[in-house]
Amino acid sequence: MKIHLTKKVLGSLAMLAVILPFSSSASSMYQPAQFGDVVDQVTSKVVIPQSMATDNRTIAVYCQADIATTGAASNVTCFEKAGYDDLQGQTERALDGLAFTPAQVDGEAVPVRMTFRVVYSRNDSQPNVVMLPNMGTLQREYGVSYFAPQERLDNADWYSNYSDRGEGQRFFNSGQMARILGNVNAEGGVDSVQTIEARGRARRDARIIEGALKDSRFIPGFVGEDAVGMHYIAVVNYPGND
Repeated sequence: MKIHLTKKVLGSLAMLAVILPFSSSASSMYQPAQFGDVVDQVTSKVVIPQSMATDNRTIAVYCQADIATTGAASNVTCFEKAGYDDLQGQTERALDGLAFTPAQVDGEAVPVRMTFRVVYSRNDSQPNVVMLPNMGTLQREYGVSYFAPQERLDNADWYSNYSDRGEGQRFFNSGQMARILGNVNAEGGVDSVQTIEARGRARRDARIIEGALKDSRFIPGFVGEDAVGMHYIAVVNYPGND
């Protein structure tokens, strides 16, 4: 997973205050969870390491959170690969309990699991904190501001179905991982699944996750105001296993 961002991408990030938030009129059927004023709150709570200014670095912290029908964030898990462990921990603590704008289906709030990036920098060319509603895997195709699919938690989510039988912890971490790709259509269903990484005991788990993911429902991905078929990657990790 690439952490450092190119100069071209950094220029785009500086424009996100204009691009975001997502339009509330985007879809009469689906609306993804959104950040609301969470960016301002994270900015006020997280102390960006001074060393990032010295090194002129931009660091992306990858996060996943459950967003309730009230908008409250819980079960926040973040991952950062460049070695800024304190920044990762600060981000998790800052996000926990913050009020996002909840996702909606046909005008009714629904709980979802949202994946996103919190991008930190200490230079004058862009804001110190930018939040992006995706993991960046489709950035080349859709730019930086697309909304990745968000799994609905009002149905049986894939991890709950898997965790009764598997040992992996959800989301990224160091060590061994299993990654299963699901193709989410514009109606929020999963058309197909494919294991893209699984070694050792993760191979058995990958088969379980494939089955669980097929039965999941999503708020589909969005580009601008249009629902678009996109892939979603289900990830489990096995701490302490390389």
